[in-house]
Amino acid sequence: MMNILKKLLVVFALVLGVGVMGANTADAKDLNLVNKTGYDIVVLNCTPSISNVWYEDVLGNGIWRNGETITLDFDRWMLADTWDFKIHYTNGYSEEWHNVNVRTVNTIILYKNGTNEYL
Repeated sequence: MMNILKKLLVVFALVLGVGVMGANTADAKDLNLVNKTGYDIVVLNCTPSISNVWYEDVLGNGIWRNGETITLDFDRWMLADTWDFKIHYTNGYSEEWHNVNVRTVNTIILYKNGTNEYL
C-alpha cells in the first residue's frame, strides 16, 4: 500500500509539472522533450522504470506538435533515476523508450523511427 502511495505522489508531481519552461528552483529538474518526428503527438505517458504500469497522459487534452518543445518539471526529491516514456501519434502508432536517467539528461530530441538524441 505504501509503495502505491509513493507512486501516486510521483505521478501527481509529474502531472503538475508539465508546462512551459518557468523559473528554476533548487528542488526542480527540468527535462526538455523536443518533437522532431515529423508527426504530432497526442499522448505522452511516463513511468519510473521500476514500474510495470504507464501513468496517465501528461499532455492532457493537448497536442504536442511537430517542432515543439515541452518541459517536464520533476521534483528532484521524489524522482526515480530512470524513467520510461511512451508516445502516441495522431495516426495511432506508438513508440516507447526505456531507462532514461533523467538526473543526467536535460533534453531528449525525438526523431523519426524511434531514434532519440540525449543531451
